[in-house]
Amino acid sequence: MKKYFSICAFLAFLLIVGFLPVRSFQGAAPRSSLRVQKDTIGYATRPGQVEALVRLVDSLEAPRYASNAEAFPLMKKSPMIGAICPHDDYLYAGRGYVHVMREIRAPRVILFGVSHTARRRGIHDKLIFDDFTAWKSAYGACPVSPIREEIIAALPAGLVLVNDTIHSEEHSLEGFIPVLMHYVSGVEIVPILVTRLGGDRLVNAADTLASVISIIMGKHRWKLGKDVVILVSADCVHYGDEEWGGRNYAPFGADETGYAKGVAQDRDVVRSSLTGALSREKIGVFREKVDSNDFQQPYKITWCGVYSIPFGLSVLERLSELAGGKSPRGFMLIYGTSVDPPRLPLEHVGLAATAIATLHHWVGYTAIGYW
Repeated sequence: MKKYFSICAFLAFLLIVGFLPVRSFQGAAPRSSLRVQKDTIGYATRPGQVEALVRLVDSLEAPRYASNAEAFPLMKKSPMIGAICPHDDYLYAGRGYVHVMREIRAPRVILFGVSHTARRRGIHDKLIFDDFTAWKSAYGACPVSPIREEIIAALPAGLVLVNDTIHSEEHSLEGFIPVLMHYVSGVEIVPILVTRLGGDRLVNAADTLASVISIIMGKHRWKLGKDVVILVSADCVHYGDEEWGGRNYAPFGADETGYAKGVAQDRDVVRSSLTGALSREKIGVFREKVDSNDFQQPYKITWCGVYSIPFGLSVLERLSELAGGKSPRGFMLIYGTSVDPPRLPLEHVGLAATAIATLHHWVGYTAIGYW
């Protein structure tokens, strides 16, 4: 009996000092499984705020909805299978949110987000998953799909990091959830944050994940667009010489000429690598233009989608191939900046801007759909 108590005491000591992992045991009190919202200034916390956003964008963007459908007939023929969507606050980027979410039909959305803290934490070569059962939203709890566990179990252990803290501190996905829930009743999500995967590691990891998702979809007889959609979080260039933590992000100057050149650079990236028939070659063009291939200084162009875009699109391209479909075709639904068009007037419903918008500090946004 004394030997038994000695062993128990020793195990308890190891748990306390951290040499053994702490796991949930059956019958133990469960920890909170709801991921709470991080940013509440420029993002909806109530249904009325989402509805105000949608009404306003619909009134402003109706002509563009019609012209987009006319210019890109695939929009009328089949559901969208993937998209790039901005993640800045609704006042600046809200048009992009609505352009994307109104095209989603699938009840399961795999989200590829930016991890703004991964580099500071020294984390790379990982896909960061959460362990929450749901994410809090303006419309209540949005459930995490049970296929997350299937995906994690099938991936190489070295590729996976499960960390609720990093997800809780990150804002690049949470703004999507209320607008998704507005358009798709009963939607489920699989949130994944993408860290730096250098060189061929990105392609290999994307192919591995796509194969895993394809097997799961095949088991359930799900189809891209109808049952599952891929949604990539990314803002375009972060430009200017003020309020960027002391850094100068204005290679063309912080004036009207610099602004015009920064916008032209964004549009060139979109045109040359993100629209038209999606291919590994085009994804490579994006990486060449935007990624410095340096973990500490990651940007040639300061797009915060430097990792999420090539990874998410590589997964989408491979998934489409495995399904026997044609290469996805991308169409730019909208492009704008925090300077132009003017920010959406949503202060009356309790939303506010989260940063300044001047020629010395602005961000670009694009919404691109794939069919």
